[in-house]
Amino acid sequence: MTDIYSGDPYLTLGPNGSRLHYVGGQPIMDQGIENLAIICLFSEEDWPGNTLIKDTDQQLNTGRFLKATRKPITLNSLTDIEQGAVDDLSIPAFGRVTATAVNPVSDRLVVTIRIEPPGQDSATIILTRNGLNWQAQAANPAHARV
Repeated sequence: MTDIYSGDPYLTLGPNGSRLHYVGGQPIMDQGIENLAIICLFSEEDWPGNTLIKDTDQQLNTGRFLKATRKPITLNSLTDIEQGAVDDLSIPAFGRVTATAVNPVSDRLVVTIRIEPPGQDSATIILTRNGLNWQAQAANPAHARV
């Protein structure tokens, strides 16, 4: 079992934004990279957290994915969504990143992102947008380890 007191509070996406989960008053903590990925993908272009990071090489890339997902779904926008995800996650912590975006029906969008951090197991994050709401599922979510 992973130490539930180490790491960052685990964030999950809901229809009204992100949420924290608690067990006995303790927030579920996560040592993985899911939180960082969600912040990078779902923050606006001028993410205010970058003002706290003095080294510009360590600042987060944000906004490209979110901007691309707001456009009408077309073959070109699916490519823009994939590239936006890769661009927003192009920091050393994520290593190699690949993304696939598909539109299986109507206004449904499914984005599968594979992250291969150096020296760690790879992670797959599946993001599904039904209408305007996003749902996130990762292959190894923190709450499954508690």
